[in-house]
Amino acid sequence: MMQHKFEGISGVSLKGLMKLDKIAQEAARVAHERESASKQRALTVSDSAWVIARVEYGREKVVENAMIEAGIEACVIMRMGPERKRHRRRMPATKTPVFNGILFVFCVPDNHALRGILSFDHVKSIVMGGDHAVKISSETINEFKELAEAGAYDYGRRSDAIKKGDKVRITSGPFVGFEVEVDAFGEAGHGDAVVTIVIFGKPTVFNMPLAMLEKV
Repeated sequence: MMQHKFEGISGVSLKGLMKLDKIAQEAARVAHERESASKQRALTVSDSAWVIARVEYGREKVVENAMIEAGIEACVIMRMGPERKRHRRRMPATKTPVFNGILFVFCVPDNHALRGILSFDHVKSIVMGGDHAVKISSETINEFKELAEAGAYDYGRRSDAIKKGDKVRITSGPFVGFEVEVDAFGEAGHGDAVVTIVIFGKPTVFNMPLAMLEKV
């Protein structure tokens, strides 16, 4: 008996139609979850707060711009980075994130919104405290911004009090209260301290501005 091959619209096979339908359903789900993370929704719910998204290093501003374009309030705290040398020429310092690999997002921190945040390219995870996203107040975010604008986090700051191997306490930022060891410095006591913080049960390396550290 001759079997007839099903062809749908414009010659698309049944398998192709099912694949297109699946793609459409996935796109609708992502759109709904991103809408759940939107600034418009966050402003109508009293439980809204800033959460911490971990992103790929060097992609902080890319993700921030993508979220803002999607109607989500995102923020990368910026400061002046180090001067660079290229072909024996000194290049002027440029803006760089205060918290490498960190993006702050203002949203209703429920599961739908968090999945919406995770749907963006280059987003690795949400910083959690148990079963809930770690929340940061708007006052704290504004304080970060003010200190950054005042130059408190700039790379050129120097510390003679803190040295490699010292135990330090983080006094501000998203990891306030953590006690860590200084693994290294950017260069001869200038710039950032390199520290390792245990997140999600595994050690993660961060460059930490000296203004956020005090010797234990």
